Amino acid sequence: MPESPTAIPDGDNNDEAASYATSSCPRAQLDESTGKIINLPLWRVGWIETPGRRNCLNVHEGIYTHMFESILSTQSETNDPLYFGHLYLPGGTKAAKSGEERYRLKTWREELDDDDRFDNYSKSSTLNAPDISTPSVDRSAVVGCLMQIVDHRRMEDGRLMLLVQAVERFVVDEVLETLPYSVANVQILLDKEDLQFKGDDNDKNEQVDENFCKYLRGDAVTASFFYHDYEFNKPKLPIGEKNNSYLSKDDVPWVEISNLLPFAEYSSDDVSLNAANEKSSSMQESLLASMNNGDASSNFAEGELSMEEQLFNGGILWDPPSIQNVIVRRSLDTSDCDALETLLWLAMDDFCRATGFNLPEEVRVLMPPEMDYLDQMPTEHALSPLYPKIRRQRRLSYLAPALIENLEEVGKGIRHIWLNTPSTNARLRGALERYDYLNNKLMGQFE
Repeated sequence: MPESPTAIPDGDNNDEAASYATSSCPRAQLDESTGKIINLPLWRVGWIETPGRRNCLNVHEGIYTHMFESILSTQSETNDPLYFGHLYLPGGTKAAKSGEERYRLKTWREELDDDDRFDNYSKSSTLNAPDISTPSVDRSAVVGCLMQIVDHRRMEDGRLMLLVQAVERFVVDEVLETLPYSVANVQILLDKEDLQFKGDDNDKNEQVDENFCKYLRGDAVTASFFYHDYEFNKPKLPIGEKNNSYLSKDDVPWVEISNLLPFAEYSSDDVSLNAANEKSSSMQESLLASMNNGDASSNFAEGELSMEEQLFNGGILWDPPSIQNVIVRRSLDTSDCDALETLLWLAMDDFCRATGFNLPEEVRVLMPPEMDYLDQMPTEHALSPLYPKIRRQRRLSYLAPALIENLEEVGKGIRHIWLNTPSTNARLRGALERYDYLNNKLMGQFE
């Protein structure tokens, strides 16, 4: 619960008022030792975001205009990132007020301990809010997206317009507050490829102690954050200098804003990549040194599985479901991300030629340079040669399925699956299977 209210300084003393706002609303920050975001305000809404996307939010509910104003009040002259968490809650605020246990904000450990989390619900099960029930697994998520506020404007009617980007995913680790809005400590959730606790020479069945994992996870998360300056440019809302005050609806250039969506763009300045690669290399060296010393599995009988394994074994993370009767025209006997990336690009190119669809620039820029023979338009800017291919593949694994999420049953309503997939490899494979399915149908080929 929030602390007891204190007197707010008089508005005429701007310095004192600003100091109060900052001290009473602690900024969400990365704890580099653990890879957790501390004091993260949560925006619990009825849709799902995935990393690599950009959105323009129209915030109108009172609790959330208050929350975002509190976040904006912590902005410093150093332009440190302004973070909040995007967490799926079917029905949004209405569900939160319903009083149902399945809509309560929980940690991942509480979710694993909940025996009812796989139950299906019918219309009659939601007594306090029957109009938000669905005949499926319908409950508050524990895996969400870390969002960064890029720009904002205030509207005359009290609403907030926020330009935001999804930079990482997280799992709720500790609930701090639920009123007036939710605040939690969250653990940044990396893909398996970003944090391999078991080396190639290690026994794959060997258990790894969470006490070993959590400190190396902090290093890996910190290394991942070093890439954000390059992976996410920071455009301004196209409104103009004269409109820095409150805006009317007529002041908003909706078409120009839509051109900034739905995917984030890379920065044209790769100066930050040297430091990012150095940090990543240092993290990998620490990981290898720890594994060589036998720290990973020592005294496991007194420890516990890594958080990632617990999430996967408990069904919070899962691989995308397979599609039946798909003719796979290319070999899938590999688990290598490089090969899956190539196969996916070939399938996407086939799909574009069959449908006349043009891939957006934010996706085309992810094409490996050696695949310039594909029938795709050139991009204005190429990715820096300093940029690691595994991060390019991770971005593609989120964006490729997003392009077909409104096509057929294989793409609709499964954004949560891509968010909850534990690895880049599994997302690439799942996306490839769905493009192959669509290409099969376009060509009239079925088994």
